[in-house]
Amino acid sequence: MAKKNNDFFVKKKEWSMVKDELLGCYFKPYVSKILHTYRPLVYVDCFAGKGKFEDGNNGSPLIALKIISECLETTTVKNPRIETIFIDLNYAEDLKKNLSSFPEANIISGKYEDNIKTVLKDKKNWNVFLYIDPYGIKALQCSLFDSFSKGSFNSIEMLINLNSFGFIREACHALGASFDDKSLFADLIEYDSTKLDASEKSINELNEIAGGDYWQEIIELYKDGEIDGYEAESQFAKKYCERLNQSYSYVLNMPLRIKKGQRPKYRLIHTTNHRDGCLLMVDNICNRWEALQEIQTGGQISFFEEDCNNEIVNKEEIKCKTQEFFSQFSDYVSLYDSLAMFFVNYGPICSTGDVKKVIKEFESKKMIMIHRNPSLTSKGKPTTFMSEEKGQTVLVRWAE
Repeated sequence: MAKKNNDFFVKKKEWSMVKDELLGCYFKPYVSKILHTYRPLVYVDCFAGKGKFEDGNNGSPLIALKIISECLETTTVKNPRIETIFIDLNYAEDLKKNLSSFPEANIISGKYEDNIKTVLKDKKNWNVFLYIDPYGIKALQCSLFDSFSKGSFNSIEMLINLNSFGFIREACHALGASFDDKSLFADLIEYDSTKLDASEKSINELNEIAGGDYWQEIIELYKDGEIDGYEAESQFAKKYCERLNQSYSYVLNMPLRIKKGQRPKYRLIHTTNHRDGCLLMVDNICNRWEALQEIQTGGQISFFEEDCNNEIVNKEEIKCKTQEFFSQFSDYVSLYDSLAMFFVNYGPICSTGDVKKVIKEFESKKMIMIHRNPSLTSKGKPTTFMSEEKGQTVLVRWAE
């Protein structure tokens, strides 16, 4: 292990605030909804850290525990069961102290990769949520993620912090590529920076992290000057999500930058095999984007609506993407299934409601056909709902 950054937990930095804001904004509605599966939930923070920063800010463990406590106090579900597990190699004692007001929290001293299979082995028919914010990139073993997807759980979701530029940097080291623009990596915020060299061992480690050798072609293109570092990172992130998509039906790629005006250097990756989890994540990103922007801008006013990549949202572009995507369906498909795949393709560029509005507009122009069940209200009028719940289904197809 590389030398750890002992100053990391002194002050909570902007990137940690962005990550934890996204965790918090998703986790509360997730817990509220998952309780109604009437199956137990296990939440695992795989790299929990100290649980609290020295400046008084809560870390991800306390954020999650407080959300769980709030949900348990307000739920109507009888006898809900939630188990919380926090794994950390270096700071188990600090965790115990900082989580002392939550005696039900289970703290494991050790490596995530050495303990996670044991943690999950008796969780048949449980709902599983893994928050994976690793120290460096070595712990992101794709084979482990594949194995999780094959578990006999009721559901499993992962929220992964991918230090994508950290991967590109070490991939360059492994393949002997030099990078002239040191600013590509200058502002990476890392607790434990992975250091690899030009060796077969390093190449194999990167293959294990990436889940294949596709990254090598990207680095060769960068090495030959055919693409720049930002394009290399973008291509790698896209291929990485496609690789995860082999095991998980819905993979959301959320590129985030620390400061406005910078290119994104990190990726939060959300994976699930359940469309509702994907759609819930999309809407909660959009609902909390104002808070994320405030973190990034230091409270400066923004006059334009932006997406998670800090790019201006063009409503006409959303309309074009909606037409491009839904025009492929000549047969009826579930609205929610297709919506989830829309966001897997394009990322969380807008809310699910924004796309639904475009679909309704297309319906009024007879560009899209919609079959609703029930098709009539109790008063005999045609139904107009766009939600698939409580005995309602919505099927859509492109009009020929």
